[in-house]
This record gives sequence, C-alpha cells and structure tokens, in this order.
Amino acid sequence: MAQTIAAPVGRPGGTNRPSDVKVVQELLNRVPSAAGGPCPLLTVDSICGPTTVEAIQNFQLKQLGWPMADGRVEPDGPTLEKLNELGGIAGSRHAKVLTTGSILRCPHGGVVCPTVQGRPAPTSDESPALQSTDRFDVLGCTLPTMACDRVRWLTASDPLEGSNIGICVSAAGVPLGKVVVILA
Repeated sequence: MAQTIAAPVGRPGGTNRPSDVKVVQELLNRVPSAAGGPCPLLTVDSICGPTTVEAIQNFQLKQLGWPMADGRVEPDGPTLEKLNELGGIAGSRHAKVLTTGSILRCPHGGVVCPTVQGRPAPTSDESPALQSTDRFDVLGCTLPTMACDRVRWLTASDPLEGSNIGICVSAAGVPLGKVVVILA
C-alpha cells in the first residue's frame, strides 16, 4: 500500500508536519543509495532539517532527472509517487520471510549475498528461508573510506523477515548502515 502525506515536506514552502516528515524519511531510507537513497541513512526523527532536504534533492536528481530539484515532496506529486514505487516496495513486504531469492543491499549500493549455513539443501525448487545464523557477505559496497563486508542482525527471527534489522559492518566490525530489503 502506498504511503501518503497530508502536506508538503521539504523546502521551500514545506509544511513539514512531523508525521509527514517521518513517512518521507522512512521511504528515502528504503531506497538503495545507487538509486538515489541517502548515504548514510537518515535518522528518522520527524524533523525536516538540511540532511533530509538534501536527501530529497539527491533522490529527485537521480530518479526524476530534475536539474533544479526543489527539495520538496508534494502529497500527490511525482517525488512521492517514485518514493512509493522504489521505497514502498520494501516497506510493503516487511512481513515476508527472507529467502535466498530475496534482494538485499547495503546502504551504499553493495549486494548482500546470503549463504545458507549448516542446513541441508532444499528438496524442491523453492528458495530456502534465511536464518540469522547464515552468512551474509556484502559485495560491491561503494563507501570510499571503509567498505561494508558482512551483515550482523540486530533483531532477528528465524526464519528472517523483512522487518528484522540487519546492520552492514566493515571487516573490522564497524557498523556502516542498515541493510535495505528491496524484495522479500
């Protein structure tokens, strides 16, 4: 189901109702950085500060091709429509079980590659459900200073669901951002 806002978020002239700002921040965080999502992820604090406005503008530039991105999300505008298209997919599927066929990304556009650990191979053509004990390597992270190496699950059910929280960490174990579920 598409997320809605009651009034404009951003600048100039954004009403910036906290509940609307929260919706926009959550939708932006669900978009991979390679597709115009924020890097690092926004703090979902319901405050439309300069970081949120910049994330809106970057998203607009990447997805809508606006040379003069206005940094504002209108209730029935193209920015919210595209956010729902890209970020709403993950949000609408958060209750679904994650499988080896799920698409997971690091917040910087890298691909999360799950490897099933210590369980027999499935006997059917179905993709096996993922567990928190499986291995989750990150390939192709574009973070320039320190790349995401693997995923550590902060909240996890077994099997894993799209609503579980995974954090990408460096080879040294430094947290670098939340895993983005593109398709459960």
